[in-house]
Amino acid sequence: MSKSLSVTFRVPAELVESFTNAVSESGTDKTAWLVDAIRHKLSQPDSNPDHRMIALVERMETAAAALIGGKQGIPPHPYNETAVLQVVADTIKQGLDNGRVIAQRINEAGYQTRAGKAWDKDIYSAWKRQKDTATKIAAVAG
Repeated sequence: MSKSLSVTFRVPAELVESFTNAVSESGTDKTAWLVDAIRHKLSQPDSNPDHRMIALVERMETAAAALIGGKQGIPPHPYNETAVLQVVADTIKQGLDNGRVIAQRINEAGYQTRAGKAWDKDIYSAWKRQKDTATKIAAVAG
């Protein structure tokens, strides 16, 4: 088993949104996305043939699903603020005030973000911080 080290770095402000979107679209977490990007930049494929094969199969499945039914992992319904607010309020009422859980619930309900993407904790957090959103959630939770 190989060791891993924690590495911290800063991302220029103008790249944060693109980075977050790319990670979200990839269906992986930030660490996996960054490791893949580093390997690609260094021209070093994954040293484990099984991992490479699994990654290839996953990419092929994602591509096939995109051809069949549109982008994979993207909820089918466009952004609907009223419905999203209701999902958020219902989830919070259940005692689950966690960004990951709420983002998952919105995706399961089938609603995209305003940008037409799947929700994740970062997108949810940014949405929640927007002007009047907390007030709207409280009004729906009433």
